[in-house]
Amino acid sequence: MTHSLHRQGDEDSLQRDFVVLITPAAGVNVEGATEKLKELVDVIKGLGPDNIGDFMSGSIHDGHDFEKIKWGLEQAAVPRVRCCFSDPTKVIELLRYIKERDYGLSVTISGLINRVQEMCQQLQIEPHSINLSLGFHGRIDQVPEQNIMNIVTMCGHGMISAELVRDLIDRVSSGGMSPDEAAGELARPCLCGIFNRERARDLIVEATTDA
Repeated sequence: MTHSLHRQGDEDSLQRDFVVLITPAAGVNVEGATEKLKELVDVIKGLGPDNIGDFMSGSIHDGHDFEKIKWGLEQAAVPRVRCCFSDPTKVIELLRYIKERDYGLSVTISGLINRVQEMCQQLQIEPHSINLSLGFHGRIDQVPEQNIMNIVTMCGHGMISAELVRDLIDRVSSGGMSPDEAAGELARPCLCGIFNRERARDLIVEATTDA
């Protein structure tokens, strides 16, 4: 899940940002996976994710409900559940449920490596593999300022522009909208559902306070 590896921010902010991808392997165990994933969507709904989405239907922050997310799974050649949480205890509960059910699906967790390792140890899960981001290299003078990067990197497919973030921060600063409304606008373009709206709201508050 490399598109979720490059989220930026300080350690305190990233402590509240975890991405979960659950998927079968194409050509191996796709058959029957849709029903398993639809069951997991209901579990995730009960836990209260910060976001969940699907390329076929969009995310819950773009006017789609959980039933539409399940519909999108039915349309996909290789169905996948993508979601994010601000509360690590919810991630642990989801992992515990998946482990108990033994679905045989691939589960990827993105977050601070020490926190993810703690989750695995708590549930006695041995990670299959670990990927680490080495950060941004090259002409980094061409990328937006850090407070903007902290937000746009939460959409790994690059669907959220730096100019949109700047505009919304200005509107919040002038009292034209609330930080939560601005975070909701930013979450809409991220179809796969890994943009953390709650963290975005906090980052917007921080940006407008420092302005």
